[in-house]
Amino acid sequence: MSKPNKTVIITGGNTGLGYESAKVIASSQKWHVVIASRSLSRGNAAVQTLIQSTGNPNISAMELDLASTTSIRKLAALYIHADLPPLYAIVCNAGSQFVQNTQSTTDGVEATFGVNHLGHFLLVRLLLESLQEQGRIIVVSSDTHDPGAKTGMPAPRYAHPNIMSDPAQSDQLLAALSPSARGQLRYTTSKLCNLYFTYELARQVQQSGRTVAVAAFNPGMMPGKGSALAREYRPLLRFMWNYVMPLMRFFNAGIRTTKQSGTDLASLVLHQPISELKGTYWDGPKKIPSSEESYSPERAVELWDWSSERVGLHHTI
Repeated sequence: MSKPNKTVIITGGNTGLGYESAKVIASSQKWHVVIASRSLSRGNAAVQTLIQSTGNPNISAMELDLASTTSIRKLAALYIHADLPPLYAIVCNAGSQFVQNTQSTTDGVEATFGVNHLGHFLLVRLLLESLQEQGRIIVVSSDTHDPGAKTGMPAPRYAHPNIMSDPAQSDQLLAALSPSARGQLRYTTSKLCNLYFTYELARQVQQSGRTVAVAAFNPGMMPGKGSALAREYRPLLRFMWNYVMPLMRFFNAGIRTTKQSGTDLASLVLHQPISELKGTYWDGPKKIPSSEESYSPERAVELWDWSSERVGLHHTI
């Protein structure tokens, strides 16, 4: 077996969508796959299973807690000094939804915004210089960012990042909602932020003259026991998510299996030309427009500049 000449880092690659994507990429035998997981033991367990199922021994785990800037900086430093093939892809897949109460990151940021947006923002910025030309960054967003998609989730409510990031101010903004609705709305808003990040990063990469593609991906709704998004749901809703809603994929194209969406996500890493990916949004295997709201350059710049200042980085790459 030839030694792989490329590395991909997949956040949340130990389960669900990330795991299925890692499996497809590892099966190509051309990549070293890094599973970035909040739990190193779960990451290592996933690595062993992936090695057995793909026959590719070039899979490893790194600890990454996207709710901790210290953890993110540690992973970036470890990767930069690791003896691994050159970095050609970063898949920002991990995500959280908190529907029981408001939670904060270790740095005091509202956790949904902190994990789904700010954590990935910092990770990508720290690894961007290591990413090779012809490399790609894929940000997992969601069709829930788009009210027109009629996903059953509340429409996002973008506010100044000072408000979205502050647990108390965010609670005040969403005071009229139940904890469950509050958590869902924060989730859909974070997925809108993923698109602002994608489009502004793509613009800055283009301005810098680098040949790196940045794209966003909608995996669709993936109910079932393989998803961690429902871990905070109440028992009845969790039962519906795990056992009833998966059957609806036969009637609704927006509901998919993690294997199906993992294959589509892996395809953006393995097969899509760089020219097809730059600054785009993919619904499964199809390139489509995202919501009208997601194309606001003013919001994208505002979020980018605020995020850069929050983590102590320059506004330009």
